[in-house]
Amino acid sequence: RPLLLNRVLLRQNPHNVGEWLKRSQLFLGIDEVDMATLALEEALKSVSSRKAVNGPPSQLVLTLVETLETKANNVEGARSVLERVCTQNEYDFVETEDLAQCHAAWVELELRQENWDKALNLARRAVGGKVGGKTKASRGLSRSLRLWNLLFDLEESLGTVQTTKDAYDRALDLKVVTPSHVLNYAAFLREKKYFEESFAAYERGLGLFPFPHAGAAMLWKNYLTEFLERYDGSKTPRVRELFDRCLADCPAEESPQFFLKYATYEESHGLTKRALGVYEKMCTSVPDGEMYTAYRLYIAKASHYLGATSARPIYEAAIAALEDKDASNICLEYAKMETGLREVDRARTVLVYGAQMADPRVSQTYWKAWHEFEVSHGNEETFREMLRVKRSVQAAFSTVNYNAADLGNPEATMTEESAMQMLAGEDDLEIETPAQQQTKSAVGGFVAGKRKAEISNLDDVEKRVVKIRQLVPQTPSETAAGDDDEIELDDDDEENEEPDTASKQKAIKDVSEKSIHAAVL
Repeated sequence: RPLLLNRVLLRQNPHNVGEWLKRSQLFLGIDEVDMATLALEEALKSVSSRKAVNGPPSQLVLTLVETLETKANNVEGARSVLERVCTQNEYDFVETEDLAQCHAAWVELELRQENWDKALNLARRAVGGKVGGKTKASRGLSRSLRLWNLLFDLEESLGTVQTTKDAYDRALDLKVVTPSHVLNYAAFLREKKYFEESFAAYERGLGLFPFPHAGAAMLWKNYLTEFLERYDGSKTPRVRELFDRCLADCPAEESPQFFLKYATYEESHGLTKRALGVYEKMCTSVPDGEMYTAYRLYIAKASHYLGATSARPIYEAAIAALEDKDASNICLEYAKMETGLREVDRARTVLVYGAQMADPRVSQTYWKAWHEFEVSHGNEETFREMLRVKRSVQAAFSTVNYNAADLGNPEATMTEESAMQMLAGEDDLEIETPAQQQTKSAVGGFVAGKRKAEISNLDDVEKRVVKIRQLVPQTPSETAAGDDDEIELDDDDEENEEPDTASKQKAIKDVSEKSIHAAVL
């Protein structure tokens, strides 16, 4: 019954590859090997490669060969099928990959039969364009990666050094290689002690895969590593020329590893000045995310070779080039270096400059370090100056909003009230919350909408005025003159008064000046 159902489906669509393969499996399931092979032979005659569905048509050939070889023990029959398909073009494939699979199956058949020379010749003939037929699939065999990979493996295993080199060189000429092929070719030549030819293979590969190709970094890395291993400490001009060529077109994302390798070589076999020049160039060429690390490495190398004072221009360049967060960290390191040199004033100047880039809400480490610095090396005046700078920086960053994660608390969002309380706690100040400010009674007769900063400082202003009056004595003439002063009203207010305001002004005219609340002033 399954065979009958399968026949019905094949009559509906004779180009269904999957159903033909299923039919052969049904015959094999009832030990009808001859019927299975006949079904596959019939499929090759019925299925058109342009209309094939439910699988590639090459699968019919591969299944037929496997059945003849393993089930029917008919190796000659399998070889005859492959010869008819591959050389006589009995079946017209549309895709080159289908025909390449058939050629690869023929080579593997001969390898299983231990016909090494025949397998190698078949692989060479497949990629050499010496296969009969002028179909589109046949013409594309010379550019099939499947067949080239098979040929490279056979040449390295069964062929000679010269035939292997010829195969790789021809593939390079046809530009059908990949970066992995170039690496394999160079490794093969190096293993056979052809060092200069392996470097030439790298050069040809880099000509085919320059930056920004993804394989260029891998080729350059292996090329430089093997060259340095071969000529350890010698051929310095050639090494520098290779590094310069690599870094000229290298993307910023791939450049750090080559800069480090170049600088390490100059430190070991070149000049210190050149090594520091490489580190300097690295600081301006790497991505922004790695610039901070590059500058720190440059500073460490310069301090090691030329002394701590030589790093001062590097610190200044790093502060100018980096983002605020990294620049503030560099300022801390700069100040620490100056403190170690007993240059306390220079260190304090650096800290003052870096304070403008360190928000106290986020960069608490910076302000803690400055606090410890002033405790150890400062006095009361410098400590007050630090607090003044901190308050000015807080005011400058007061309009900057942060996420809770940036402030180190990913669980909750920091509100304006909590932020103000945090800042007040750092300076031991008392700040009224918005709820407390709303509960305070407003002064009658005044217009609402004054600036909060001015309202919060009114009490301080009033106290200062009282102290000044107590310290500065008033002369009798000034007191008398103050008693004769009259309360003046604005002209705009007089125009808006009603007619009976004249009597009110007359009643007020002889009234002496009373003490007025500071808020009126």
